[in-house]
Amino acid sequence: MMKSDRRSPLQLVNAPRTVPGFDDIPTGRKQTLSRTISGADVDAFGHLCGDLNPLHMDEAFAATTPFGQRVAHGLLTGAIVSTAHTELTGPGFVYVGQELRFLGPVFVGDTITVEVTVVDKKPAKRILIMDTMVRKQTGQAVLSGLSALKEMSLA
Repeated sequence: MMKSDRRSPLQLVNAPRTVPGFDDIPTGRKQTLSRTISGADVDAFGHLCGDLNPLHMDEAFAATTPFGQRVAHGLLTGAIVSTAHTELTGPGFVYVGQELRFLGPVFVGDTITVEVTVVDKKPAKRILIMDTMVRKQTGQAVLSGLSALKEMSLA
């Protein structure tokens, strides 16, 4: 299992690297990434995408819902899945498909663990198929799905 790289984004962009290709990534390869979701994360995501639903943004409103507290945007969790993909493949691949099933809420303060696993390869189109599972610190599954990443031709 590969570990998350703890360098800053600038260090990652400027770091010399060998870009793995389609043939270098075997079926069964996994990447795991954990992150604690903060109120600032939810606020920033809401303002960035324009989804200001008070379920996500307003603690007082969220307290009146069946959830009883603020719920992180489902696509915030999905965006963290994208980070795990990039950590697994490196910069030589691009997202071409995603199926997400939202299985439970992620609350402010929850720590989620994303695991992506290469489950199939489509050599003719140089596409990796990845299984996705996201769990909270309690072990509860909160998101699952499949994704497809296509190898890019790099100059």
